[in-house]
Amino acid sequence: MFKTAAVIGAGVMGTGIARHLAGSVGQVLLVDINEQQLETAQGNVEGLNITCSSDFSLLSQSDYVIEAVLEDIDVKRKVLKQISDTSPAATTIATNTSSLLVGDLASAVENPQRFLGVHYNNPADMNPVVEIIAGLDTAETLVTDIQNWMTSTGKLAIRCADTSGFILNRQSLPYINEAARCLDVATPSQIDQVAIKKLGVGLGPFAVMNLVGLPVMAAASRNLAILGEGYLPASAMQTKAAAEDKVWKIDDATSLGESLATEICDRLLGAMIFPGQDILKQSLCARDDLHTICINALGYKRSSPELIEQLEATRVQQLLKTFIEQQKLAS
Repeated sequence: MFKTAAVIGAGVMGTGIARHLAGSVGQVLLVDINEQQLETAQGNVEGLNITCSSDFSLLSQSDYVIEAVLEDIDVKRKVLKQISDTSPAATTIATNTSSLLVGDLASAVENPQRFLGVHYNNPADMNPVVEIIAGLDTAETLVTDIQNWMTSTGKLAIRCADTSGFILNRQSLPYINEAARCLDVATPSQIDQVAIKKLGVGLGPFAVMNLVGLPVMAAASRNLAILGEGYLPASAMQTKAAAEDKVWKIDDATSLGESLATEICDRLLGAMIFPGQDILKQSLCARDDLHTICINALGYKRSSPELIEQLEATRVQQLLKTFIEQQKLAS
C-alpha cells in the first residue's frame, strides 16, 4: 500500500514500529530530535531498511507517517501539526496514542480525512495486535485500507471505537491497577506468581509493567480515570512511576498460603471481567475482537468474554462486587 514510511519518535515504541514497517515498505525513516535516543535506536535497527534522522524535512518523501512521541496531548498536537505542514497533502498520517482520543488530536492535521489511530502494543514489532481507530472525519475507505494493509503485514488488525484507552488499555489497565493494589497483601513477585499459576497469564502484571514502562502505564491509567468507577489508577503504581527507580523488583518469591493466593486471584479475575463486560455492553468492539485482544495481545489464558460466558452468573457478580469494593477501599 505504501512505498515509504516514517515514524516520529525513536523511543522503544517508535523503534519497534519502525522495525515492523521495515518488513512491509521499501524505506523507513525514523525521526527524533534527541540525538542520544537516535543513536540508541540506530543500534537497534542495524541491517534493516531504516534511516535514523533528526531532519523533519525528510518527511516530504514519505507516503505514511505515524507519530509515537510522549503521551501528552500538547506534545502530540505540536508534532502532528509539524508532520501535516511538512508532508505532502496525500500522505496518510497516524497516531500511536494509547490513551488520548483520536478525535482530540485530529484538529492538528490539515485534511483530517487522512488521519487515524494505529495503536500498537509493546513490543510493537512482536505483539500481533494493532488497533485501528477512526476519528470523526477519517475517510472510511482509509480505515478499511489500513486495516487490510496491517493484516497483510502479519498483524491482527482490530477496528475499535474512539474511546478512552481504546480496547486494549481499557481491558488491561483495571487488571494492572488491581495488581498494584494487591501490594497491600503481597509482593510483586508473589502477585505475579499467582497470576501465572492460577490465571494462566503468559506474563505477570508487574513483569508487564516493567516491559511496557511504568511512566507509560501510569500516564495511560490517569487518562483512563475519566471513565470513573472501575478505572481509577492505583496510587502504588503512580508513586513507583514517579520514583527514581521505576522498575519493580521481581525475584524468587516466597509462596503464599492458599487462602491469600485465592483472594488475590479473585481480585484480579474481577478486574479482568469488569472492563470486558463494560466494553461489550457499550459495543466498543466485536466480541470476537475483544477475545483476540485478550488472548493474543494481553496473554490471558481465558478472555474476558470467555470468563463472563463460562463462569456462573453469581460467581461473576461476586467477583465484580469484590473488585469495586477493593477499589473504593483504596481510594
